[in-house]
Amino acid sequence: MIVFKVKRKNIFWPAATPLLFLLFGLWAGPAEAQLPGFPYPLSQFKLRNGLEVIVCEDSSLPLVSVVVSYSVGSVNDPENKGGLAFMMQYLMFQGSQNVGPMQHLMYIQNTGGELNASTTFDKTFFYETVPSNQLSLVLWLESDRMNSLEVNEAKVARIKELMLANEQERNLQEPYARYFFLMDQILFPDFSYGHSPLGTKESINSITVGDVLAFYHRYYVPNNAVICISGDIKAQKARELVTKYFETIPRGAEAPLYPEADFSSVISSRDQTIVDPMVSTPALEFGLRLDNPLPAERPLIRLFEYLLINGKSSRLYKLLVSRERTALYLSGNLEARRGFISLKIFLLANNQIMINRSKKMISDELNKFKLELVSERELLKAKNKYRYDFLSQLTTTNLARALTLSEFYFDRGQLPDLNEELATIDKITPYSILAMARKYLQEAKYCFVTILPR
Repeated sequence: MIVFKVKRKNIFWPAATPLLFLLFGLWAGPAEAQLPGFPYPLSQFKLRNGLEVIVCEDSSLPLVSVVVSYSVGSVNDPENKGGLAFMMQYLMFQGSQNVGPMQHLMYIQNTGGELNASTTFDKTFFYETVPSNQLSLVLWLESDRMNSLEVNEAKVARIKELMLANEQERNLQEPYARYFFLMDQILFPDFSYGHSPLGTKESINSITVGDVLAFYHRYYVPNNAVICISGDIKAQKARELVTKYFETIPRGAEAPLYPEADFSSVISSRDQTIVDPMVSTPALEFGLRLDNPLPAERPLIRLFEYLLINGKSSRLYKLLVSRERTALYLSGNLEARRGFISLKIFLLANNQIMINRSKKMISDELNKFKLELVSERELLKAKNKYRYDFLSQLTTTNLARALTLSEFYFDRGQLPDLNEELATIDKITPYSILAMARKYLQEAKYCFVTILPR
């Protein structure tokens, strides 16, 4: 068996004189970032290899969460290699120079800790929560696989089998899931932006060890990563440990820019009906793509989500589930894909008549936003729920805080200013919502997929 040791050559720096230490200390010194309104001390620094580090101190419990995030996701899958970014998530647990296959999991569980990973459209997260005296272990494990992942034919073949088996099981247990990806293809008729992050049988089988190595060297490098540490740790100690384990990992080449989206092709009809013997209950999916919203419009669009679909007090839930009862189940959300935002809604109903009624009600309710001002009371309720959710992400658990800070930093290039974020929401008026709705809620772009049992 041929084993490819993907080791990056370590760089050792000579001992510095006091003067050199002072000069070089400037690049790694933690920048205290006590943000207005933020209840925990924040520090931020950057290693010379480009690795960004965020430390949030919270000594309320003797725990610490570590999130290592890479700016890579399904958008970076090469053409006809869909599922490669998701495969990398699995392979990162299959062993590195000093850690055997799945030993990462064993090490963390033996400390009483928890770990997980996730891959999104443009980010990949690896995260652990452990007793705070085990932070060194976590950083060693993460640095070892960032520096020296081991890949071979057998490991890639094993992960392919696992991904295909999981996909088959998912299709049996969650028959509606495949239509979520169909809606993505309708809204984003472009491979990079619209393909399934899980890949297909053909694309997964086409991935080679060479593809994996090229992807790893291109994206799993310190200058394409952010580490966020949140919990019972002092910033200076965290800096020492991160520097110890990550400083000698060489910088990689700069990751390429995101591909330009080309939506000129049309995958399928904007209103279609599918009969599927695997489903037992009629379902309806709705989708709408919002193209290139301005940064100032994004909070408006997010608040619109709260008004329309977020929670039991939202318009569609009260209309379709509570009052008219055309829907048995209803959910929806916004999803950002770089310069685009999609609004998605999914519901289950008793029969096709209720599906058709729900479809009309959704269109009518969206169009109301273009014709009528939202009441001040309704807007205030949505703002209060938005504030609660936003603050909860940053104040509930160390893990939730670390994930939120990491994602915020990747999206904005800076840490959140709570006062500024909440002040922006406070400034939104009914007229702001009306103007946004008239600009983006174009009925000709509404997309529906009806799924019926045989």
